[in-house]
Amino acid sequence: MQEKNEVSWNNIISAYGNHGHLQECLSLFHQMKEHGFQPDHVTFLAIISACDHTDLIDDGHYYFKSMTNDFGITPQMEHYACMIDLFGRAGRVNEAYEIIKSMPFDPDAGVWGAFLGASRVHGSVELAEIASGHLFDMDHTNSGYYVLLSNVQADAGKWEGAKKTRNMMKVRGVEKVPGYSWIELNNETHVFGAADTCNPKSSKIYTLLQNLLLVIKDEECVTLEKQHEMVGFN
Repeated sequence: MQEKNEVSWNNIISAYGNHGHLQECLSLFHQMKEHGFQPDHVTFLAIISACDHTDLIDDGHYYFKSMTNDFGITPQMEHYACMIDLFGRAGRVNEAYEIIKSMPFDPDAGVWGAFLGASRVHGSVELAEIASGHLFDMDHTNSGYYVLLSNVQADAGKWEGAKKTRNMMKVRGVEKVPGYSWIELNNETHVFGAADTCNPKSSKIYTLLQNLLLVIKDEECVTLEKQHEMVGFN
């Protein structure tokens, strides 16, 4: 390009960052400064995101602090959300929570959502309940928040808590949006959900599925018998 500007530099840095090429991303970052262009909040978001994609937590934290300490740029909501995801995916959920508490403004649903997801992955029930509480206050109609919390509690063996969360959904009239699958057959797309009977041939479909299940069970029995024979022989 004959003339470059902040937008072109940020776009190419983001492109490399989105595909996990952190070294190229940082090289362009330094070239940008050498050419006399000042990095802005978009530049640092791209770099922190690149660190997130490559699981380089400490590097991401370094550039997050450098943004303020070296360039006087105040982190925005998206920078904090990226840092929460960065620490959360690495299992450092307590540090992620400390970052949330240090925010100079109220976290939005994106921040708490990323924190809830991380808490679920790493089985932190207490932190998941904290995140869910804030998310319920923001949007008590979002079924995904209840399902996530319930799954965290169930995975940890907190069955009473999971039951309480499910009951909370019922009391508040929140319904889980059903998932659908589809299959293309003879250039025609068929959409269906669990226990769906909308298809005019549904009775034949379920009969076929039952027959397939019987065949699978027979195969499993044969396989088990063979394994037992081999164990007995040995």
